[in-house]
Amino acid sequence: MESGILYILATPIGNLEDITFRAIRILKDEVYIVYCEDTRQTRKLLKHYAINTPTQSLHTHSSPQKIKSTVDLLLGGKSIAYVTDSGTPGLSDPGSRLVAAAREQGITICPIPGPSALAALVSVSGFHGKSIAFCGFLSKKESRRRKELLSLKDFNGMIILYESPYRIKKLLGSIRETFPGRPVLIGREMTKIHEEFIYDTIENLTARVDTIKEKGEFTVAIFNSSDPIKLETEDKD
Repeated sequence: MESGILYILATPIGNLEDITFRAIRILKDEVYIVYCEDTRQTRKLLKHYAINTPTQSLHTHSSPQKIKSTVDLLLGGKSIAYVTDSGTPGLSDPGSRLVAAAREQGITICPIPGPSALAALVSVSGFHGKSIAFCGFLSKKESRRRKELLSLKDFNGMIILYESPYRIKKLLGSIRETFPGRPVLIGREMTKIHEEFIYDTIENLTARVDTIKEKGEFTVAIFNSSDPIKLETEDKD
C-alpha cells in the first residue's frame, strides 16, 4: 500500500485572509485529518472557509506514542496536514518531531508555504545583510535567558526572537545588558487590527518600556551587525 502524504501547512498569523488557495484546497479536499496544536484555534480557521475536515491535537506535550500513531495513519495510506496555531510549522513547535518520524519511514513530506512571523518581520526590517539567526523563544528563566543571549553576542547579523506578552519587558531588559547600543525592531500583533512596529535603540526602548502594550504575540529583531545600514548619497549612472 502506498503511504499518504504529510502536508506541513502554513496558516495565518492573524488575518484570516493570509492563506493560499492551495492550502485551502488541501485542507478541504486532500487530507483525511488535520493535526494541530489547539483544535479550537484551528477550527476557527476551518469554519471561516467552510472546511469540514476533522481535527486532532498534536502539541508540545504529545507523547511519542501519539507521534507513532500519526505516522501509522500515514503508512496506512491516509494523507494528513499538520498546522500550528499560526504561521509556518517546524519553527518553535512540535512539527519537527513529526517530520523526523515520518521521514524515517520514507513518507512523502510536502511543505505548503505561507505566513511566517519570522519572514514578516525580516521583510519590514530594512536589514540588508545575509546573516540572520532565528532563536525562537528563549528560556523563561532569567539566568538561562541571559546565557542564551550571551552566546549570540558575537553573531554579526540580525537576531530574531519570539516572546509572549508576559515576558516581553524582561526580555528587553536582558537584551539591554547583552547588546547595549543596538537598534531593536519589535513587531506586535502582526497582520491583526492592532498591528504595531516599534523601532529604537534598546536603551530608548527600555526607558519607555511601560508604554509597550503587553498584549498579543511579539517578534523581536536585534540589529547586531558591525556593518550598519548606510544611506546612499551619491548619484549612480
